[in-house]
Amino acid sequence: HVTGAVSNISFNLPARRIANQAFAVLAMSAGMDSFILDPLNKDMMGMLFATEAMMGEDEYCMEYIGAFRAGIFVK
Repeated sequence: HVTGAVSNISFNLPARRIANQAFAVLAMSAGMDSFILDPLNKDMMGMLFATEAMMGEDEYCMEYIGAFRAGIFVK
């Protein structure tokens, strides 16, 4: 397993949340499977669930749909 703190990549950058989301997507595509992040950041959580779905790691997008219905992220 590979774990890292997402916000370390964006220290002192403007619009840190956007940089953090971009890093998370790139890291997931390179094999990172665990993050230290703010679980209340609904934009980030949505991006993570969507990335897993688009990478084919969420069969029938059931985790994505379930997370949306549970309010973990919003549109």
